[in-house]
Amino acid sequence: MDFREAERYLDAAARYGIKPGLDRMRSLCNRMGNPHLAFPAIHVTGTNGKTTTARAAAAILEVKGKRTGRYISPHLQSVTERMCIDGRPISDADFASCMRELVPLVEETNAETGDPLSYFEISTALAFRYFANRNVDVAVIEVGMGGVWDATNLVRSQVAVITNVGLDHAVELGSEKTSIAREKIGIIKPDSTVITAEVDPVILKMIREKCEAERAEPRVLGRDFKVLYNVSYGVGSGKIGQVFGMRGLLRQYDQLYLPLLGEFHINNAACAVAAVEAFLGNRKNLSPEDVEKGLARVASPGRLEVVAFHPLLILDGAHNPDGATKLAGVLKNDLDYENLFLVVGILEDKDYAEMLDILVPLADTVIVTRSSNPRAAPAETLRRLVEDRFKKKCETVGTIPEAIKRAKTLASVSDLICVTGSLYTVGEARDALGLRPA
Repeated sequence: MDFREAERYLDAAARYGIKPGLDRMRSLCNRMGNPHLAFPAIHVTGTNGKTTTARAAAAILEVKGKRTGRYISPHLQSVTERMCIDGRPISDADFASCMRELVPLVEETNAETGDPLSYFEISTALAFRYFANRNVDVAVIEVGMGGVWDATNLVRSQVAVITNVGLDHAVELGSEKTSIAREKIGIIKPDSTVITAEVDPVILKMIREKCEAERAEPRVLGRDFKVLYNVSYGVGSGKIGQVFGMRGLLRQYDQLYLPLLGEFHINNAACAVAAVEAFLGNRKNLSPEDVEKGLARVASPGRLEVVAFHPLLILDGAHNPDGATKLAGVLKNDLDYENLFLVVGILEDKDYAEMLDILVPLADTVIVTRSSNPRAAPAETLRRLVEDRFKKKCETVGTIPEAIKRAKTLASVSDLICVTGSLYTVGEARDALGLRPA
């Protein structure tokens, strides 16, 4: 089995969709020798900010000298992005090798349960095996969806991060924030430390009650650790990102550089710092220089990612109203440009009407398109919505590469092109622009 065959095998499991329950994963992991118990973990959930928080925590641990596994989802361009060690994606050869070992066990599990393992379950199991085989010191594991029944929730996590709770995946998790929170707090393990940037008092009460039940220690941004200031460089100074100071769980950090746009990324970075502090447990184990160097090397592809100048071209995978609101804040407050060309493609099962309500009023021209994902909303549906509700100039372009090309044709050097609406849209944009998976 080579890489393409391994990828096709995994892709075929996508037809089984999203499945609640951990019985299939437990059965498979037992057959594998329970590789998820071979390393301690920092487990990250939340409606938005999970991937950036996981990347930041992993980067700090890597600088510290810990052999660090990182598991994120979804990927933008290649499945190999999901499982990295010390910041390097799994190689095609190692992916194929792990899958060769895994396939017979998957088939045995499917035969035993009569309930085939899903794409996410198999990819998660593969990450567990890869990290165990390579003897990582720690793994930073991002939840796929929710928490309680997520395939990642078998890990032995002494630190849990709940970035925030918003409305997304309503079909699977419920349409109320409390029902979504109930799923997310399910990653809290006994005697662990819980890091959160949540501000809703109702959700915070749920987190505290779950912590009490599990004898876990909640650590809340703004109370137990705190951002002291932040200053954005924007993109006009030759240096992209922002500088901030924070009081952590172990010490104060006076000047940390984060090469990412968006004030909300400061909260993600602060949670990452606190999570690493909690994991290492002693200020002697983590120097200010470790944190400074780790954050300075953080990249988060597809999350307010600047990929070109003149015109400015930004990719952002905002895929729900909360993400759209954060993107809108940056477009309004942090960037200088003449005209905004919004290139948007959204999945049909998302709240695309509300997302458009948030983003379209900021745009001078809207170009609607569609990713190759079968769940993508038809471009014509989006166009009619834009024209009927906002009376905006709107074009329909069939593919994402063509939509970007059209926007570049229309935009002047002082304009901004923002490609957004879905991580799948952003992934195809990165392919079209010749950017390497990272």
